[in-house]
Amino acid sequence: MKILDFILMICLLIPALTSQAQEQQKKKKPKRTDNFIRMEGLRLGTDITRPFQSLWNKGDRYGGEVTADFELRPNFFPVAEAGWEKLKIDQEYVLYNSSGPYFRFGANYNILAATSRTDKDLLYIGFRYGVSFASQSVDYYKIDNYWGEETGSFPSQSYNSQWFELVFGMKGEVLKNFYLGWSIRAKFNLFQKNYDLPGVYFNPGYGKAENSSTMDITYSISYNIPFRLRKHKDAAVPAPPEGKKK
Repeated sequence: MKILDFILMICLLIPALTSQAQEQQKKKKPKRTDNFIRMEGLRLGTDITRPFQSLWNKGDRYGGEVTADFELRPNFFPVAEAGWEKLKIDQEYVLYNSSGPYFRFGANYNILAATSRTDKDLLYIGFRYGVSFASQSVDYYKIDNYWGEETGSFPSQSYNSQWFELVFGMKGEVLKNFYLGWSIRAKFNLFQKNYDLPGVYFNPGYGKAENSSTMDITYSISYNIPFRLRKHKDAAVPAPPEGKKK
């Protein structure tokens, strides 16, 4: 009798499980249809926050940065960034100067689906490898100790650093070929050349040298120089739902 009950229960469960599987299949998101190049040409831009960093950073910090990217494959954008930064700390006990260029290379991947080539807004994740070449000098320092006041200076020293960045951001086309965008960046120090006296304090493009990681934000304006780099085909139109054959 128990075997017959078990077989009956299985016969009742099979239709219910089949119906549930069909419902789950219907809820699945459709395949993305934006498998095409949206942005033709080369996009050049600048980070407009770099000249005003002293507003939220210690010391007189300022600089400039330019960026370039293009869509190599659908949703994949190689990126190159170059800039220059200077930090000056002028206080009663120290006069410190550091400056130099920096370079970053990496890529962005767009995760925002589109329905046509005219939809060029991006929401992306990405990475960067950064390197800087800088020099620093301590033109004046003063130390009060047991034997009294000690003053002095240190000559110019050259150094370099390397770091890695994880990036999340967006770019929106506000006018034809003109974009505004922002990004949030987590930076991780990979290599740091240092000195015993004085220790390196600032890395252009990164921030405080003693920090193993740091956060940064950017706000950019850019222009796409339109020209066709490659031949391409539009994405295939999705097939209509299966129905009865005529």
